[in-house]
Amino acid sequence: MNLKPTIGIETHIELNTNTKMFCRCKVVVTEEPNISLCPTCIGLPGALPVPNGKAIEYITLLSLATGCKITRKGMFHRKNYFYPDLPKNYQISQFDLPVGESGELEIILDGKIDSVEIERVHMEEDTGKSTHSGTGRIDSATSTALDFNRSGVPLVEIVTKPVIKSAKEAVAYIEELRQLSIDLNISEGKLEKGNLRFDANISVAPQDSNELGTKVEIKNMNSLRSLERAIDYEISRQTKAFLDGEEIIQETRHWDEAKELTSSMRSKEGSADYRYFSDPDLPNMILSEKFIEDIEKNLPILPSEKRSDLMDTGLALEQANILGKSDSWIIELYSEVFDKTKEHSSTYNWITGELQGQMRKLDINFPPEWFSAELLSEIIGLIKENKISFTSGKTILSEILQKNITVDEIATENDLYQENNEEKIVELVKKVINDSEDIVQRIKDGEDKLVGFLVGQVIKNSGGSVNPGIAKELLSKELDL
Repeated sequence: MNLKPTIGIETHIELNTNTKMFCRCKVVVTEEPNISLCPTCIGLPGALPVPNGKAIEYITLLSLATGCKITRKGMFHRKNYFYPDLPKNYQISQFDLPVGESGELEIILDGKIDSVEIERVHMEEDTGKSTHSGTGRIDSATSTALDFNRSGVPLVEIVTKPVIKSAKEAVAYIEELRQLSIDLNISEGKLEKGNLRFDANISVAPQDSNELGTKVEIKNMNSLRSLERAIDYEISRQTKAFLDGEEIIQETRHWDEAKELTSSMRSKEGSADYRYFSDPDLPNMILSEKFIEDIEKNLPILPSEKRSDLMDTGLALEQANILGKSDSWIIELYSEVFDKTKEHSSTYNWITGELQGQMRKLDINFPPEWFSAELLSEIIGLIKENKISFTSGKTILSEILQKNITVDEIATENDLYQENNEEKIVELVKKVINDSEDIVQRIKDGEDKLVGFLVGQVIKNSGGSVNPGIAKELLSKELDL
C-alpha cells in the first residue's frame, strides 16, 4: 500500500524589539540568568501587561508580506497550561482572531517555484528557559535551573496548512521564511541563537484517502539538518507502524540528535485542553485602515521580488535563489559588478566562489574597506580580454584582500600579464615542435591528448606568460590539426 505523508510547520520567530511584549524590560542576549525581570515577566499578582506597539507593527508587516488577510478587530487570549518556565500558568497568545490569516509563501523546490499555504500568523509571548542538569531531559534530571530573561520576549508564530509533502519541502519553506524575516528586519533569523524555532506536525495516510492520518508533533529541532532528518525518520516510523497494523497515537515526540530518532514526550493536547479565553487585562487589538496602509508602505523588496530582479540579469532560478539569500553586501556587490561587466555568470561565480572562498581562508567576514566592485570588475575584464589567466586572477584577488594595492601593480610586479603577441608565441610554438619530434609524430598517429602536453611546454618556456587558448590555437595550426 502506498502512503502519503502530510506535514505542517509551526514556526516561532523572536522579534528584535528593544523591550519585551508586555512590559518595559529590555530584551537581553546574555548567559547571565534573571537580570531582566519585573513583576509582569514572572507573573506576580497585580502586575498588568501593556502591549508593545513595535511588536504589533512587526507581526502586521510579516502578515502582509505573506499575503495574509489582516484581522482588524482582534484580541489577546490566555493559553492555560502549567510548566515551570511559565510562572503565570498561562501564556498570552491569540486563538481564533490572529493578526493574519490565509496567506502563502513562495519557495524554491527542486529548481522550480512552488508555494506553501499559511493558515495563520499570530502573536504570543515567549516562555522562560529551563536547563535540566545531567542528560538535559526533565524526566531524568537531578535538578532544573530557570532563567526568566526570555520570559515575555515577543514572538510571532506562523502556522502552515497541512500541505507540505516532504522533509526537503519543509526545509525550503523554513529557509524562505528565515530570509523573509531578515529582509523585513524583524528578526536576526539566527537558528543557533534561537531567533527562529520550529515544530513539525506529521501524519501518514493511504495515497487515495481524503482524510489525514493521526498527527504527531516533533519538537526540539534547532537546525535545518535536524528538521530534515527528524521528519524523514518520523515518516518512516509512522509508515512502518501503519503497515504493521499498529495504532499511531496523537502525541508530542522529542527529536534526539545524538541517537537520530524520535521518542515520546507526552500526549498531544488539543485547543480545548488549553482553555483559551480573552485576556481581561488587555484591550481588544484594533488595527485601523491607516495603520495597515502605513505598514504596507514600508514593505521592502521581498525575497521573491529579489529573485526576479536577479534573474533579469541572466541568472538561473537556483543561482538567483542562492544569491538572494546571501548577505546584503554580497547582493549589492553582484549588482555593481554586473553593471560594469554585463557578465552575469562570471560575476556570480567570482563572488560566490572565489571571493567568499578566499575570505573563509583569511577568516574575514567582510572584504577590507579598500576592496570595491571596480577592482573585481577589472579582474573579470582582464580575464575576458585574455590579458591574464584565471589562475592569475585568483592570485590578484588574494593579494587585494590582504593589502591596499591596484590590480595593475600586482599583475606587473608578479609578471601575470599574458603574452598575446602571435608572432612571439609562434616562435615559442615552433621551438617546442622542433624539440619534441617524437611527441609530434605520436600526435599525428592519433594521440590527440598529447597536444595538451605541448601546450604546457609552450607555457613553461614562456614563463607562464602565454595565453593557453592562443597557444593551443597556434600549435594546432602549425601541426595542421
